[in-house]
Amino acid sequence: MINAENNIAASDTDGDEMKRNELQKCAMCGKGVMHAGLPLFWMVTIERFGVNANAVRRCHGLEMFFGGGPSGAALAGAMGVDEDLASPVMEKKRVAICEDCAMKNYPLAAMAELEPVRA
Repeated sequence: MINAENNIAASDTDGDEMKRNELQKCAMCGKGVMHAGLPLFWMVTIERFGVNANAVRRCHGLEMFFGGGPSGAALAGAMGVDEDLASPVMEKKRVAICEDCAMKNYPLAAMAELEPVRA
């Protein structure tokens, strides 16, 4: 899946080297990722998921039916449907963070609102 707004593709998240056109400025301060003098920066991928409570109840019920505990969970996993228990509730976001900003106390929920800044 490609998110055209943030240019995120599945291949972008595997940790490969980056070309010039893939580099971003720091999403927190807007400066170049090397402005502090260090040749290091962070690429942070943020995802938010919601739990499907009905699916969790079904899974838990099946585990309890098979006796609960680790053995009940193992049997339920083998015998039951492998249902999704959580699903994404926002688009995956991938942003660059410079070393200075990476050391600051910044709420994760606020970081999810950051937009990638092209260099």
